[in-house]
Amino acid sequence: MKKTIRIHISGYIFNIDEDAYSKLKKWLDRIALKYENEEDGEEIFNDIEARVAELFDEQAGNEGVITLKEVEEVIKTMGNPEDFEPDEKKEQNISDDYPKEKKKRKQKRLYRDEDNNVFAGVCAGLGNYFGTDPVFIRLIFVAAFFLGGFGPLIYIILWIVIPKAVTVSQKLEMQGEPVTVSNIEKAIKDEIEYVKEKWLKKKKKK
Repeated sequence: MKKTIRIHISGYIFNIDEDAYSKLKKWLDRIALKYENEEDGEEIFNDIEARVAELFDEQAGNEGVITLKEVEEVIKTMGNPEDFEPDEKKEQNISDDYPKEKKKRKQKRLYRDEDNNVFAGVCAGLGNYFGTDPVFIRLIFVAAFFLGGFGPLIYIILWIVIPKAVTVSQKLEMQGEPVTVSNIEKAIKDEIEYVKEKWLKKKKKK
């Protein structure tokens, strides 16, 4: 019988055996070291931890104990630091394997997209899910309102049942992108850059 340890990850509480804890800690320490000197490093690391907690919550065994198997699955899914170090060779491999990697992507998950919303993000979320411009979805709801009057009712129902994309992981799933360490890093940096550009534009207008 292996000794279990109680740990807290991003607001979740898990029981994990000693071997699994040792491997998880080493992996997280390596990632923390990679981002410790970056401006957005803490935010990136916190989102990585949040995704790890989500995966553990999905994969925990029948007895609720995280084993080495679950940790190895998470690391395989998220990637190791050396897997996303930028260099020419890896860039070439990514380019060569693109069609293969594209096929491996998980299916998109449906979320409300409040980053590109007009009201509650329902149409933007449906646009992401079906790979179409949300303007067309909005036109369908407008047409449904004038033709049968049931457009608003359907919209309200979808607003209630479709969850909002809040975390970086959820936003990646909404786009059909793999939730890996490198994609989390890229998404956060892109979001911060977007906010900075938006702030600079507002400042120039003043």
